[in-house]
Amino acid sequence: MLPRSLVTRSVKLNKGLLTCRFYSDGSVGSQRPMGSVNEDYYVKQHEKELLKALKKQLQEQRDKLDNLENTINKLHE
Repeated sequence: MLPRSLVTRSVKLNKGLLTCRFYSDGSVGSQRPMGSVNEDYYVKQHEKELLKALKKQLQEQRDKLDNLENTINKLHE
């Protein structure tokens, strides 16, 4: 029989990437309060900032990979 430590494993997730926001606009035909509009604007701006940061990180990683690839190619010559 396997010890319990081999059967279970710990999984750590980045909660920032898994955050999901659900909206409720109220009943059909009702007007949205101004606070909801501001909240939507804030959420969209926050998502834009997160995407911008992720794109920057992606570009940095691509630059590192290009640098490593160039180094490897120089070693093979």
